[in-house]
Amino acid sequence: MKFRSKYIFIILIGITSLSYCKLPSFSLKPGGKNNAEIPGNSVQVDYFENQSSLASSSASITLTEEIKDIVLAQSKKELVSEQGDWLINGVITQYIVNPISIQSGTDNAQQNRLSMTVKVTCLLNDELMKDGNLQKRDSLVIDPTTRDGTFNAYVDFDATKSFSAIEDELLTELVRQLSQDIYDRIFGGKW
Repeated sequence: MKFRSKYIFIILIGITSLSYCKLPSFSLKPGGKNNAEIPGNSVQVDYFENQSSLASSSASITLTEEIKDIVLAQSKKELVSEQGDWLINGVITQYIVNPISIQSGTDNAQQNRLSMTVKVTCLLNDELMKDGNLQKRDSLVIDPTTRDGTFNAYVDFDATKSFSAIEDELLTELVRQLSQDIYDRIFGGKW
């Protein structure tokens, strides 16, 4: 009986001490400056065309789909194929591999860098912009005069590895970085 009382006492102490612990809290606030509501209910993400001569044939599709995935996962906006309140589109303008770390005494690189540049355009539906405040909100889009923005990302890799063998892995990382940057700039309050 004494053995059982000891366990009950330990369990009660544990429960009491846990009740004083603060659990992490999460918020699903809409983002934006001062957590203001972002106008509109839907987002249309058009195909990101590849204008770079060196980019992988799958780069456009991968980037477009990742941006759609982030919009679905990180916002309350509905993803639509046409007539969205927000229209996001763009082009891949650069996709290049450069050496970044040359071995001493040789011309061989130890590390290479894969870089990708994307030019993005984002527009807010005209009907939502009628209110003067929303019109200013639309200028969040990067450059208020052109509503365009340029995003860059890079991934470094070992130069001794075959680029074609690891390109898909590198592209996945680049696209993840770019998609998150694009989403954060448009919906994350960097205006």
